[in-house]
Amino acid sequence: MKFGKYGVVLAALMLSQSAFAISFWGKVKNAFNDCDYSDVEYSQTLQLEKQITARLPEHYSGRFDERDFNEKPWMRDFRYVIVVNKAERGPYAQQMRIYEYGRLTHISNVSTGREGFELRRKNKVCAGAPPKSYWSQTPTGYYTPQYLNKDHKSSSWDSDMPFAIFYDVENGLALHEVSKAYIGRLGNRASGGCVRQDGDTAEALFNRVKETEGSRIPQINPNGTPVLDENGQVKYITQQRIVHSRTGELMRFNTFSALIIIENVQ
Repeated sequence: MKFGKYGVVLAALMLSQSAFAISFWGKVKNAFNDCDYSDVEYSQTLQLEKQITARLPEHYSGRFDERDFNEKPWMRDFRYVIVVNKAERGPYAQQMRIYEYGRLTHISNVSTGREGFELRRKNKVCAGAPPKSYWSQTPTGYYTPQYLNKDHKSSSWDSDMPFAIFYDVENGLALHEVSKAYIGRLGNRASGGCVRQDGDTAEALFNRVKETEGSRIPQINPNGTPVLDENGQVKYITQQRIVHSRTGELMRFNTFSALIIIENVQ
């Protein structure tokens, strides 16, 4: 009997990681628990979860152009402008460009969201799937970093997210280093919604953005327009205040002199 159980565990540990990079202990948990949907369970659960799970809104349908630094002067008040193209195909698809003081300094491949539906794990103890179903989107828009964590670990995917620059804490979206299992997928849509980067880029960008903490920056709407004060002038802030859409909680974050633009341009 023990041999049979251990045989199941061994088989689980030898499974390919092509779909999800499940940790060693994640595979052990899956082997000892009821973690696999039957065909009928999968079909029924998938259909229901898709009906009740909302997509995140896309905020920006435009295209970044270097002329924006002149046509939108407030953009020059960010030390870094980070442009990510989440398109699936095209000459600039799955690319990230980093501008410092309006000058292009870096181009590299990234992986944005799979833009598909992620079905929740069957049981809480299982690994290899999120605890709640969601659409693996990387929504377009203009964002500013809210929270930085050098050694973040994802509770949803049980995976490490080194050098995480969170630009949407409410939905768990960040720029971070790619895991070894997915380095070969850079340049393709492959993430659960975050923007994955190679290790050198992720570390360097994290450190540079971190140095700008507390900067006075323009307050920007997700659609790419600046927030205006009572006099019709661009509003500048030194702290970010965001009301959580589901809980109503007021969240406070430091500012960083970086603007993240997610576009979808083929």
